[in-house]
Amino acid sequence: MKGSNTSVPKYQMVRDHILSLIQNKELSAHARIPSEKDFIEKLGVSSITVRRALAELVDEGVIYRVKGKGSFISEQKPKNQTSSKLITFVLSGNDMYDNSYMQIMKGIQSYLSNHGYKLIIEFIENNIDQERELVKKLIQTDCGGLLIYSSNPEAAKEYLTDIQSKRLPVVLLDRFPMGIPLPCISCNNYDGGFEAVNHLIGLGHTKIGFCAYDFFLNSEKERYLGYQHALMNANLPADSKIFFSQPKLNYKELVAAIKSGNLTALFCVNDRSALEVMNQLIKMGIDIPQDLSIIGFDDFESSKYAKVPLSTVQQHFEMLGYEAAKLLLEIRKKAQIEPKKVLLPTNLIIRDSTAAPR
Repeated sequence: MKGSNTSVPKYQMVRDHILSLIQNKELSAHARIPSEKDFIEKLGVSSITVRRALAELVDEGVIYRVKGKGSFISEQKPKNQTSSKLITFVLSGNDMYDNSYMQIMKGIQSYLSNHGYKLIIEFIENNIDQERELVKKLIQTDCGGLLIYSSNPEAAKEYLTDIQSKRLPVVLLDRFPMGIPLPCISCNNYDGGFEAVNHLIGLGHTKIGFCAYDFFLNSEKERYLGYQHALMNANLPADSKIFFSQPKLNYKELVAAIKSGNLTALFCVNDRSALEVMNQLIKMGIDIPQDLSIIGFDDFESSKYAKVPLSTVQQHFEMLGYEAAKLLLEIRKKAQIEPKKVLLPTNLIIRDSTAAPR
């Protein structure tokens, strides 16, 4: 009898004990497992043995850990049920065939296909109600995980809380709500904004405006913080008269500010806004960049082919998708959602739309 006991590794005894508690329904999903001390006393093993057994069960998704609280039982699937290999990307945007969206999808697909997963794309045209209903339906399916590019993360808090409570693997792309700790991946919006405005300051501009598009988004607010701090570092005031928070501008007032010398450069929060402003001002007789320097953010494919090629901050959309998919699969392995935020680098791209003030 003694010989048969020694043939079973001690950490395996701990594993088997936990698995039997689950099988006999003595421990249900999300129940806290006994403490390390309990295992040592009951099974006569060392703390190292217990930790090894728990680590293996975490890797297998049988249990999950909550920092400072202990280890808990994960939701157990029937043995004949395999974990879903389908990942859904919920994209709420302007145009599914926007090149930046296509690059994100390419990055996601690249990583998932190399790891045996399939991608389903659900596109919604900037409608938070439809987005909410779609995600609520997906939560009820055997979805392997969600990647979400939300049109309005603050308004999405309700369904994001549902995802959190059901422990469904999820990663938010580009933007996220305040107060709900979920994993998110985005570019370094603050540094990008700072670098853009620093470029304008280096050219000699002191009257630098800021043009928002959807200022309720955290990504735009972070770019604005970069703008503010670049001005502060140069001892330049942030003038509220040349801060434009609405996507629809009063172009007559904008032209008046340019002609009076109260505005010599404009940092637009994205290329969509920058290209629209540039086209309207050119129609109204404003010379870019002689009368006004304009810099954007994103580096859309069309930006380099604009009437005046646009200076901008480049974010790497394909990398965004790739890293989001990578982070999602890491979360699936851990069987728990950690509020990890990943920031990707940006690059300053100088073209013809910025120059020294005349």
